[in-house]
Amino acid sequence: EHTHNYVRRGGKHNRQKQVALIVDFLEYTDSHEKITSLHRLGARHVVNFWKAHRNLSEKTAYDYWLGLCKLWGWLEKPGKPPKPHKQFEAQEKPRQQQLIFPDIATALRSARESQSLTVLKLANMVGCEAALIESLEAGKSDSLFLETQGLLRTLNIKFYVGQQQ
Repeated sequence: EHTHNYVRRGGKHNRQKQVALIVDFLEYTDSHEKITSLHRLGARHVVNFWKAHRNLSEKTAYDYWLGLCKLWGWLEKPGKPPKPHKQFEAQEKPRQQQLIFPDIATALRSARESQSLTVLKLANMVGCEAALIESLEAGKSDSLFLETQGLLRTLNIKFYVGQQQ
């Protein structure tokens, strides 16, 4: 009923495509999960769908996600469905060799450069002053650890305090 009414109005070609993607998702979920009611559909089903469809292009995955958002609205589910598969690929990549740096300045500079980020771009991503990053990388900052925490998290730097072996 929802799909029929949805396709009847608005940009028909786009809506038909979106309904086809929703139906594809529902068919996949039904064939793998055997849910008895659409209202039992949840985030776990969406995550399993993304894991099984890792080969989708970003655009196609985004189109599916928009369709799932529409389905979520029809089912009156709170919030939005989980986003596409790219986050799962990042979690399942083999662990990279961990590098150990003698100080925060070297670690920050190396991590920023390995991700091809300029100081200004990193400052915008983190929401801090570029001068803070520059002073940290120069080893001249007396800033609090709390101020640098956003940088460490953004650059995926793990900070350990201990003795060298």
